[in-house]
Order: sequence, then structure tokens, then C-alpha cells
Amino acid sequence: MEHTRPQISLFHLTFDLSILLTTTIVAIIVFLIAYLLTKNSSIHTPNKWQNLMEWILEFVKDIMNNSIGNSNNLFILSTGVVLLMYLLISNLLGVPFLIVTTEEHPVSWWKSPTADAHVTMTLAIMIIAYTHFIDIRMNGFKHFALSFFKPFTFFFPINAVEQLATTLTLGLRLFGNIYAGEILLALLANAVNHGFIVAALASIPMLIWQAFCIFIGAIQAYIFVTLTMVYIAHRLT
Repeated sequence: MEHTRPQISLFHLTFDLSILLTTTIVAIIVFLIAYLLTKNSSIHTPNKWQNLMEWILEFVKDIMNNSIGNSNNLFILSTGVVLLMYLLISNLLGVPFLIVTTEEHPVSWWKSPTADAHVTMTLAIMIIAYTHFIDIRMNGFKHFALSFFKPFTFFFPINAVEQLATTLTLGLRLFGNIYAGEILLALLANAVNHGFIVAALASIPMLIWQAFCIFIGAIQAYIFVTLTMVYIAHRLT
């Protein structure tokens, strides 16, 4: 269970190579899925892959409409679709297997990127900043600035703290669920080192827990996108 991260320092900054690797792979997978599902799209005779992409679009649009109201804002819709696909794949990336070197000091190279708090908190900060950007873009900077002083001027500290608390809960909720799932998977996988009988007994719980992790990963992606739409709606009111 004890392992380090493959890190390098560049320009006085420390980079985690495993996070760079997995986040890049997820981005490539999302791009390829979106490209392949829409490659031969047609208005008159849509194929099954196009139907799948349209179902994803409708799914996110329903989330957006339930949070914001009937809206055809493609800018927000496209953000929700990409976010849902990216988070779903990120949450599931470490479920099938983990890659940890077997050296004297093991190094973890492969896991779900969202099992790292740096990734989830960065996503949360980006989403909160995005909601502020949407507010300024659609209502102007004056509406954005005055929103911190509603319903009364002395509510400014509370509204400011609310943004910080929202960012923390959004990022840590995702991190906690994915990290906890992978910790238990690693514990079950470690049973292989304790003999055939122990490994055989641990195999069934591991399969059950992997299925549960897939469920949790999908739910957490859905919750993250839903909360994003709720926060956007909150900024627009």
C-alpha cells in the first residue's frame, strides 16, 4: 500500500507524472469517443452511435433544464457534456487495474486521476470560476459584483465564504468517494500476495466492489455535473 509518486521538478514547480499521464489519456479518450460517435452523423438516418451521443446530449440537457430552466445555451450544454464524459472516464480509469512498480520503493503510475485531491480541487476551482464567467458574460460585471452584497450589504463576508465552501465541498466530495473505492480495491488486490486460497476468497468481493465502484463513479460524475448546473443557475438569479 505504501508507494510514492513519480514526480519531477521543473522551473521550481513539482509535476506528478502519473497525473499528467492519466489526465492526458482521459482527454484523448473523450476526444476519440466524441469524434467516433459523431463521425457519420446524419439528420435522416442516424446510426446507433449517433443515437448514443444524442442520448448523452439529451441527458445533460435535462439536467440543465431542471436546474436553469428551459434553455438552449449551447455553451453551457457543451460544457456539461464534456464534463460528464471526462469525469465518468476519470472515475473509472483505476477500477480495472492499478499499476504500481515492485521496486524497493514502489511508485504508483496508474490510478483514477480523480482519486487525487489536486485534480478534483483544480476541477472545482475551474467550475466555480466558470460559473462567475457565465454570470459576467450573460448579466454583466455589475450584476456579478452586486451579487456578493445580496440580500443585504453586510452579507458580503458570508457570500464570499460560501464560494470557498462550495469549492471545497465540490472537490472533496468527488475525491473522497473515488479515493476510498480505490483504497479498498488495492487492499483486495494485495490478497494475491498471501497465497492462492486467500486470493480466491478475495476475488469475489473484489469483483463486487469493482461493480460498486463503477456505480459510484457514474453517480459522482452525475452529481458533479448537476451541481455545476445548480451553481450556474444560482449565479444567474
